[in-house]
Amino acid sequence: MLSLLAPLANASQHLDFAPAAAAHSTLARAGLIDLDATIISQGLFFAVLLLVLPSMVYKPLLARFDQREARTDGARAQAKALRRQADDEVTRYEAAVANQRRDALTERAETRSHTQQQADQMLETARAETVARINAGIAAQRQAADETRKALSQEATSLGTAIADKLVRG
Repeated sequence: MLSLLAPLANASQHLDFAPAAAAHSTLARAGLIDLDATIISQGLFFAVLLLVLPSMVYKPLLARFDQREARTDGARAQAKALRRQADDEVTRYEAAVANQRRDALTERAETRSHTQQQADQMLETARAETVARINAGIAAQRQAADETRKALSQEATSLGTAIADKLVRG
């Protein structure tokens, strides 16, 4: 290191910077650490920092970190609870939809059965009325046929008598 500072010392001799050059040459000879009164003040400053920094910097910083982690964990727990609640709501909704669907299918089947019974009753009533009308028509036709036969029989008798009278008189 002295070899590096030697040209500087030579240059300072030519200039009027002799006191500065002397300081540089002493600095070059001094080494890395000077053991003088400044080391005590630096030690005291370091000790004060060791006592002050934990209470003023590290503890509040660590408290902030813990608080942030607690908030994060709380938010995660709240999110999990909300997710469970949403899943429960979805399950309840799906169960309600399934129950409504089952009730609607049951009601539909009951309505269909009731409607089928009404249709069967209406068909039975219509059949009974139709059979009654047909039977009434057949009875009326038989009665008309009987009346017509009686009338024709009477007419045939009167015509036969008239023909016999003509033949006998004749």
